[in-house]
Amino acid sequence: MIAVRLYDFVLWIHVAAVVIAFGAPFIYPIILARVTNANPEALPGLYNAMVHAGRTLITVAYAVLFLAGAYLASDAGLWSAHWVSGSLVILIVLVGLSHGLALPTEKKLSAIATTELAARGGGGPMTFSAEYEKAFRKLNLVGLISNVLVLIALYLMIVQPA
Repeated sequence: MIAVRLYDFVLWIHVAAVVIAFGAPFIYPIILARVTNANPEALPGLYNAMVHAGRTLITVAYAVLFLAGAYLASDAGLWSAHWVSGSLVILIVLVGLSHGLALPTEKKLSAIATTELAARGGGGPMTFSAEYEKAFRKLNLVGLISNVLVLIALYLMIVQPA
């Protein structure tokens, strides 16, 4: 029988939550660019799927990530370590960006894309409005900032600088 320490199991849960919370959003810009160019009619559904994933799986992963991290920091007596507090601040900012900016913008983009695609009628390349493009740029900026913050948090967690 393989003996596993509780700490190691919770560490696995913590890392799994990181993958679940940040894996898909990390590649959203690539998916959105491809769908926008190849099949813009799929954009409303894609945005709706992103909102659903954000409200369900990703939000739960944030909570699991926090709880597992809190256990790990408490068990190892690391709450005073700067890399722990820095990572916690980053997680709080990421949750705020997700729920305060990304999710509402994804909902808005879905509604705009639905309206503009219906108004277009059939055939021909799709040109979205300035309102859509502005919201799209906002979402991409939020995504870029979020991705950089995730990479910084990963650095802090792995390197654990003094």
